Amino acid sequence: MKKIAFALLGVVIAVVIAIAALLALVDPNQFKPMIAEQVKKATGRDLVIEGDIGWRFFPSLGFDIGQTAFRNPQGFAEPNLVQFDNAELSVSVMPLFSRELHVGKVSLQGGRIFVQTLPSGVSNLDGLGKQAGDSTGEQQPADIAKKTDSQQPESSAPAQPWAMSLDGIEIVDASAVIRDDRNGNKTDISQFDFSLSRFAPGEWTEAKFDINGQADKMVFAAKGQTQLLINKKLDGAELKQLALDLSANDGNTEIKSASLSLDSFKLGEWSTIEFSAKGQLPELAFDSKGKTRLNVSPDVKMVSLDGLSLDAALSGSALPRPSMKVSVKADATYDIPAALATVSAFATSADELAVSGSMSFKSADIPVIRFDLASDRIDVDAFMGKDEQPAPKSGSESTASTKAEGSDPSVAVEEQEPDLSVFKTVDVAGKVAIGELKAANAKLSNVVLSVTVKDGVLKLKGLDADLYKGHLNASATIDARGALPTYRVSKHLNGVQIQPMLVDIAGNDVLAGTGSIDIALSGKGLTESRIRKNVNGTIAVNFADGAVYGVNIPEMIREAKATLKGHKAEYIKEEKKTDFSSMKATMKLGNGIASTSDLDINSPLLRIGGQGETNLVSEKLAFLINTSVVATSKGQGGKEIDEVADLTVPINVTGNWNEPKFALNIAQLLKQNNELEEKAQREVERGLKKLFGDKADDENIKNAADKLLKGLFN
Repeated sequence: MKKIAFALLGVVIAVVIAIAALLALVDPNQFKPMIAEQVKKATGRDLVIEGDIGWRFFPSLGFDIGQTAFRNPQGFAEPNLVQFDNAELSVSVMPLFSRELHVGKVSLQGGRIFVQTLPSGVSNLDGLGKQAGDSTGEQQPADIAKKTDSQQPESSAPAQPWAMSLDGIEIVDASAVIRDDRNGNKTDISQFDFSLSRFAPGEWTEAKFDINGQADKMVFAAKGQTQLLINKKLDGAELKQLALDLSANDGNTEIKSASLSLDSFKLGEWSTIEFSAKGQLPELAFDSKGKTRLNVSPDVKMVSLDGLSLDAALSGSALPRPSMKVSVKADATYDIPAALATVSAFATSADELAVSGSMSFKSADIPVIRFDLASDRIDVDAFMGKDEQPAPKSGSESTASTKAEGSDPSVAVEEQEPDLSVFKTVDVAGKVAIGELKAANAKLSNVVLSVTVKDGVLKLKGLDADLYKGHLNASATIDARGALPTYRVSKHLNGVQIQPMLVDIAGNDVLAGTGSIDIALSGKGLTESRIRKNVNGTIAVNFADGAVYGVNIPEMIREAKATLKGHKAEYIKEEKKTDFSSMKATMKLGNGIASTSDLDINSPLLRIGGQGETNLVSEKLAFLINTSVVATSKGQGGKEIDEVADLTVPINVTGNWNEPKFALNIAQLLKQNNELEEKAQREVERGLKKLFGDKADDENIKNAADKLLKGLFN
């Protein structure tokens, strides 16, 4: 036993003597110039070690390095690319003989990284992979071969793999700046702390971080922790109990709190993720939370989300209503090699508005988007807070203009074309089906819409819908490839009840009937003023069994009869409307004018024809309506008007769209009366000649004929 004790004591004395000799004879600081020289050769940059290098012998062999800096080239805002105040590293020596690398706790204090890209595009990271004086930084094939040959083991027996362990990592008071002077972006990490507990492949370790900084104007803070496992063969990893927290504020946007938690993560297995966020955007406050299950395939080619759900409470003036509840549910997959995201079982709701379906997104130079969406009911007016029913404006009432008092539509107002540049950057195709739709107070059902956007052109391939006991079919194209967008619209309405549609859409009951409308329009420019000035095409209407409210044409005929006789028309209280059995007209649009020359309204009593135009810019009306009584019957309202059968009554329609005015064209009426009287006079004289011969010139006979004619026309 004494011999063993003396032997151990000798070993200890020898180790102590060796350490003492090492400390006395070897000063690690003498290696500073050599280290700096090797770094200079390898990178072309200067390494400056201002602090001391000191040995560490317990509990393992290692060293401390004081203040050290790795320099930037000239011309950058800070002198150093990397610097730190102190670093510590130690390695256990004895395990090295058993091919085991046991590293003690690695500590870095006061570290800082500065990365800058100049306006020219030059970065202080450029050239780090090249040796000084070597423009390529690549080894020649011959050098690689020599190195490979020299490293070949003498024995062909496989080498025993190394085992590695780390007592931990500690980074304290680190900071970093990433600057890009080309666009003025700057990220400044003012404090970064990181710790990793004992680490060894096949064992769980705990990692924590805490970071504070600013990205441009956004001040942020984040912290998190997780447990990490690296497989013994270093061919995989796992996470569990991941928790992240974030807050940020740039003066306009504030994320008061955001969190994400994950129970576990391993390739090929499902993980549960929960997340939440609360904050304030300009004019919008949000409070949201959600969860999902995540799976990443073992080959890392497919990412899947199952049962994604998100619920958010929103409030603020940016919304169509003071507050809203929004919900999203979906399953999703992302094919990484194909860059294709697919969303299925998609369902979203915003208060009473709900939409479901599927969609996909393929990342490319021109992203490809496809969708197939459906909803049972969408009330756009209620959603936008515009659910008030407009009061019907009867044509018999004086209606106030919807424009501001004193405004003139002909006065040019500066308008800006909508930005349609997105049409050139996406490839979109999809379909939307809606059971019931209410928009602009119009009520539609069984709506089916197909749309595409490609190469700068939007195509509404088909819009089919039922409305007001009729059917709508429409198509449209908007081409955004030119300086001004062009459009082409085609619509066909068939069997539509006109009056309830006008009451709902325009609050106007001036026209009633069952009708069809065919619209074919095109033009350039999408601002209101350009549409009015540049629209071209036709609008053809064909109504049946209806009435025009606001004007009683039979009453005006009686007034015309009284006017011709020089009397005042008898007042009869009747509804101001004119019934018709059919109404047809074709409006031609061009150069800011809508005109017609074939207005034709028929009823058993009346024949109404008309022509004229309206200015689409000023909204002024200029129409002449000619009305004739073509039957012998009691007039509308029960008053006999047989005496004016075959008399054409001209009516001027003036005013504007909101206040049309109807009046007899007295000049035209009197001219017509004079022409009829002159024609009758000639016919009477011809008849007298045949009847009385030369006696027709007798004054008594002429006087009797004149009295007869005056009785007819007065």
